[in-house]
Amino acid sequence: MNAGLLADIILGESPHLKGLARHFNMVVLDSSGRITGFNNQFLKNIKKREDQIINQTFAKYFDCDEGKADLMMSIKCACKGQPTSIQFSVLENKVTFKGVILPVYDNGQNPSSLIIIAKEEHYISIDEDEIEDFWSMASKMMEEAGIASSTPEITKRLKMQKPRILFVEDQNGLIVKIFKKVLSNRNKEFLIAPSSEAAILMASEFKPNVVISHHNPIGNLALDNMASTFKKEFNANTIFLSSSGNELRIEDGWLDIHVKNHPDSVPKILELINQLYW
Repeated sequence: MNAGLLADIILGESPHLKGLARHFNMVVLDSSGRITGFNNQFLKNIKKREDQIINQTFAKYFDCDEGKADLMMSIKCACKGQPTSIQFSVLENKVTFKGVILPVYDNGQNPSSLIIIAKEEHYISIDEDEIEDFWSMASKMMEEAGIASSTPEITKRLKMQKPRILFVEDQNGLIVKIFKKVLSNRNKEFLIAPSSEAAILMASEFKPNVVISHHNPIGNLALDNMASTFKKEFNANTIFLSSSGNELRIEDGWLDIHVKNHPDSVPKILELINQLYW
């Protein structure tokens, strides 16, 4: 097992943290969401060997009652510096875990790793007050160990600002059709480009945080080149939006989410972007 952070907790001076490590399940993930460490409690409950789970992508290896997208969202929020609750399971062993996932900082504003603290259950429901108490306890213990979940500056920025979104027109007119209302409001946080090439040029001044494009945008720039350029030059993530029947599909290489195509879809998509990318 990769000791690292878990060793600091177990061998540290805090009796509360030692108790958490002894009585609850602890899992350490790197910034890419891969499993780098765990305690014996966790290994015992999932009934797996160490070599079966070490270096595995957490969101791909475990299941979630709410679906893979919900599990990946929790991990991605933590990677953005937002502590959140998490639920996952091992279906064949009929065990469910519920707890919290916390970002851990070494230096700088980006988390260097994530830590999951969870309790195992062999039943479906859990008292909401119990989760709240557990979250408070876990947060307090992490702070005592000097592991900050976020900085006041980051929290303030998250509350005061919203991401700037650059839309790229597509040959089927889907982007304009779906986001017509928000684009017509002339909000300074939204801008639409008539082609992929124009989007790159407009990004120099607009400086988007997120780019939304169809798989078939207007222009001759290859999708991979467009996405890599936005990431490299502007640190902006590219989300691909497509439609199939009465559903909208949102992809970014990590998430793959399907939502119903109705008037409430746009606010939900924008809220999802706010949670995951800002």
